[in-house]
Amino acid sequence: MKKATIFAILLISITVFVACGERTNQASVRDENLAKLGRVWGFTKYTHHSFISGQLDWDVELLNLVPIVYYADAEDVNGILYDWFVGLGDDGFDFAPFHDFELASYLSELVISLDAVSETFLDEHNLWGMYIANRQFHTRFSAMLAYGYDLDWLTFVALAHEKFPELSDTLPPESDANWRPMADLSWINYDYLGPLAAHLLRFDGVRATNRTAAPVYFGPSSVPSFYNQSRHAGMDFNDTGYRLLGLFRLWNAMNYYFPHLDVLDVVWDDMLVEFIPKILEGTDRLSYELTLAAMARHLHDAHVWFVPRFFFTDTFGRYTAPVHLIAAEERIVVYATYGQLNSLARGDIVTGLNGRDIEDIIAEMRKYVSYPNEEKSLPLLATGLRGSILSSHAKNMEITVLRGDTEISFNITGVPHLSRPPTSTQSHVLLDNNIGLINPEIYGDVRSIMESFAETDGIIIDLRQRPVDRWPSFMIEMRQYLMAEPLPFAYISTPSQSHPGARVDELVNQYLPPSPYAFVYDRPVVLLMDERTFSHPEWVIMSFRTAPNVTVMGPFSMGSNGNIASLPLPGGITMWYTSLGVYTPEGGQTHRIGLAPDIRVDRTIEGIAEGRDELIEVAVRYIIGY
Repeated sequence: MKKATIFAILLISITVFVACGERTNQASVRDENLAKLGRVWGFTKYTHHSFISGQLDWDVELLNLVPIVYYADAEDVNGILYDWFVGLGDDGFDFAPFHDFELASYLSELVISLDAVSETFLDEHNLWGMYIANRQFHTRFSAMLAYGYDLDWLTFVALAHEKFPELSDTLPPESDANWRPMADLSWINYDYLGPLAAHLLRFDGVRATNRTAAPVYFGPSSVPSFYNQSRHAGMDFNDTGYRLLGLFRLWNAMNYYFPHLDVLDVVWDDMLVEFIPKILEGTDRLSYELTLAAMARHLHDAHVWFVPRFFFTDTFGRYTAPVHLIAAEERIVVYATYGQLNSLARGDIVTGLNGRDIEDIIAEMRKYVSYPNEEKSLPLLATGLRGSILSSHAKNMEITVLRGDTEISFNITGVPHLSRPPTSTQSHVLLDNNIGLINPEIYGDVRSIMESFAETDGIIIDLRQRPVDRWPSFMIEMRQYLMAEPLPFAYISTPSQSHPGARVDELVNQYLPPSPYAFVYDRPVVLLMDERTFSHPEWVIMSFRTAPNVTVMGPFSMGSNGNIASLPLPGGITMWYTSLGVYTPEGGQTHRIGLAPDIRVDRTIEGIAEGRDELIEVAVRYIIGY
């Protein structure tokens, strides 16, 4: 090859390399500029009076800014954002002072109204325990709803004790309160924002503002509500502005109102820059929804769920095998089958689907499913809480299993939706050896159950089941049979309503409802749990396990506890997530870890194949030998 030809090829290669480098650098600058926009817009959205009052449409403001910042030079972005912020009204952070006498007056009226509640109604519905337990929340949050102001918790407690000593039994002492920051706001500095930082640093709390039109408001349990935010159901999925709107809305909502940013495997602030190019790459609905799901999985929150969930069925298939799967010994195992022509059997180990190794399918699903930790990912997928592993685009699917030492393939007809029947048919059963079993997924009367079990040698409460929705008093009523006096059983972390990104931690001490019928059961009580124990059942276990004769058995629970909030997202979808943090009474972590059993018991593949319930077997042996 001639030297001239070699030189020409080299020159072209260098030119292409430089051009690619310039495009890469330009994209990087663009992404950093857009990330700055997302941070500033999100902070302003949740703090500025013009947005909290609903005077301006926060989505429209962002959509107008996106094309300007998208093509701006890095040195111009701070000026663009400064002019925009000042244009909103420079008094956005100057709120009227809050007067203590207004709160005191309201609290006085509220206490009187609470005390005037009909005792007959409360007695008839056995609601005294719930009323007393939540009185402190009703008092605090009703005051905030009335004035739209989140008084600092320590100040509130001191004021309430001073003004109304009769509240001292229902308000926790100052030492139990803990206000702490969560969101990283270190980016609000002059080096990053220029003169705009001086304006943002003036923010000192959202005060005395009506939140009825705000981007977020709060209910009686302090769960954030985002229902004033538009779902933009008819959005153009090729529109850059709307795609960024979806990404920025999700990131900011979690940045300020997700309780567990401190235990993620990633730095949440870094996720914004990482996912901007990903959201910009796609042009259709599927790429948009998959990107949001991929970001949300980093929350490691089993409550994360998208409605509707088209991205999952579009990617993995709308048909599912008519089987109940479960995880055992780090394998996916058939636990139950449905349909007369189903050839699969209990105890079969699933190894493949439609010619693909099941491990490859699991790895692909993990990209879009928010699971607490690696150990919990398989159980979460296996139990179908977040989608079936055996999903297929074709109705007829080939499933390969290991039965004993033989690998076999079966042709199975899938179904569009699988509704599994309850695992039990009776609310309570008397087992051999005079041991009572309570199945909370079937409604029953607690008083009748405990009276029938009064002379038993022990009780098993199976909290691998979720207490049925029409049995909301199960936990409160059952506690009075397990302990004589109430004990603190959890810390709960609620979002600060005055300072987005901060949390208020409070010790929960649920009072026992007075009952002339209840007695304290003094023999052993075993609580069963596994990875199907998450959310409300975890809360129930925390409440029960403070009793002196209660023992918890099983593997660790799932580790996603706390009220669910719903976040509407552009494109007509909604994302659920855990909005309140739940910790042990000592302040220990439960999110992602789960509750630790007193006695660890794991199921085995052999036990599943033989149709045995190994957790109940161990519980029975424990009670007999107690």
